[in-house]
Order: sequence, then C-alpha cells, then structure tokens
Amino acid sequence: MSFATIVRDDFRNARRSYVVLGVIGALAAFVGLIVYSVADYHEDAFRALFDVSFFFFLVFPLILIPLTYLSIAGDRERGSIKHALGLPNTRAEYVFGKFVSRATVAVAAVLVAVAVAFVLGIALYADPVDPLRFVKFAAISALFVASLSGIFVACSALTARRSRAMFGVIAAYFVLGPFWLGNFPVVSLQALVNTLADFLGTSVSETTLNYIRFSSPNTAYLAGLEPVYDGVVGTGEYSQIDGNYGGDSGELYAKPWFNYLTMTAWGAVALGLSYARFRVAELG
Repeated sequence: MSFATIVRDDFRNARRSYVVLGVIGALAAFVGLIVYSVADYHEDAFRALFDVSFFFFLVFPLILIPLTYLSIAGDRERGSIKHALGLPNTRAEYVFGKFVSRATVAVAAVLVAVAVAFVLGIALYADPVDPLRFVKFAAISALFVASLSGIFVACSALTARRSRAMFGVIAAYFVLGPFWLGNFPVVSLQALVNTLADFLGTSVSETTLNYIRFSSPNTAYLAGLEPVYDGVVGTGEYSQIDGNYGGDSGELYAKPWFNYLTMTAWGAVALGLSYARFRVAELG
C-alpha cells in the first residue's frame, strides 16, 4: 500500500460516511447565509468576507472536528489499523496520508464556500466584485484549515481511544481559538500571562503580549487576511476593517508572511511530534 493508496482509500471511506458532503455542505450553507444576510448593509461584497473570516475562526474548526478526530484513533480502536499497517507501507505514509486526505476535504470545503460567496457577491452587491480579493481570501483560509487539520489529525494520532481524541481536538480548538484571542475575558491567555507576571513581580509589555497573541494559528489567520483588504485599510470606508488592520506596527507579528509561517509551523510541528510518538506506539 503506497502513500497515494492510503490517501485514496481514506478519502473513499470518509465519503461513504457522508462526512465529506456534510463538511462541504455545512460550510457552503453558512457562508452563503452570511453573505446574503449582510448584503443590505454594504455596497462591496468583500466586506462580507470580513464577517466570514470570524465565522471561519470560531465555527469552522467545530465543523472540521468530525472530519479529523477519528482519522487515526478510530482505526486504532476498531482494529482496522492492523490491516493497513500489515501491508507494505510505513507508519509515516499512514499518518501523513491521513493528513493529506482530511486536509484535502477541508480545503475543498473552503474553496466551494468562497465560490458560493463570490457568486452571491455578484448577484447581491451593488459594486463590482474584485475576484482577486476572493482568491486571496480562499488561499489564506485554505492554509488555515490545512494547519488545523494537521493539529487535529496529530491529536488523533496520539491516542487509541475515540473519546480521548475528541477531548484532544476540542481542547485544541478552545485553547488556540477563544482562549488565545481572549473571547472569554476572565479565562484567557492574556489574563493568565498577566497573573503570572504579577506573581513574579514583573510586567509584560504590549509588544510581548502581541507576539503571544499572534502566535496561535487561529489569531495568525485573522491577522494574515490583511492583504484581502489592500487599498481599503485606512480609508475610513469600513471602520471595522480599519480597527482590525489599520495599525502601523513594524513588528514581525504584523507582517502577513510571518502569520502564514506561524500557521504552517503549527500544522507541521504538530504532525511531526505526533508521528514521533505514533512511530513507537504499541498498536496491538
């Protein structure tokens, strides 16, 4: 069994369980609803992408969880992994084949959803639609979901139990998303850092806090979307976009390429570490 065979078979199995159609359909429906619902308030379709980005940040990972958390742990609990690894292929091919299969579905869901947004943008918004903004949004969002797929598949590779895999991916979602960004003011990364600094009798600069904030793949995704709004940021046309992307910071965390590197590193490192553990795990 080659790497390509693992990818193909895993994709076929996921399709038979309707997970693929569910993920793609749910994402396209939600994105279409968002673009439709804000059409009465804005002239430009790209403004709807701003709202879609926060949906991707907060909700899409939850849609992605059913697609990924059983990718390896499910095979281990059912015992079917013995058949896959009994064929002439390596554990590395198995783990990374699972990642490619699930990430491909996730990226396909993003592309279909953005295509739906583009078509609705043409139909519902007064100003001409700029295809380049949608292409940028799709590419950056695809990188984000590929990174999350790597993290979630890594969680699945670390355990032989479905329940533990589910707990792992939900914990990853909460920590890297709402907790890291500070959606819950009392229970947040910044509150934890400030509490630790007070305990040590020191303080943390705003610059250091920003580096910490943007070191999550989720927050890096939101920051990395700035090129989608080239030519709009700072014009005052859309105050919410200016509020999120109007800063003049020269720090690395404000550079789009740094945000893309952060997302890539999270997915790659998570997969690498999980494979190191999976390579020596007892699968019997």
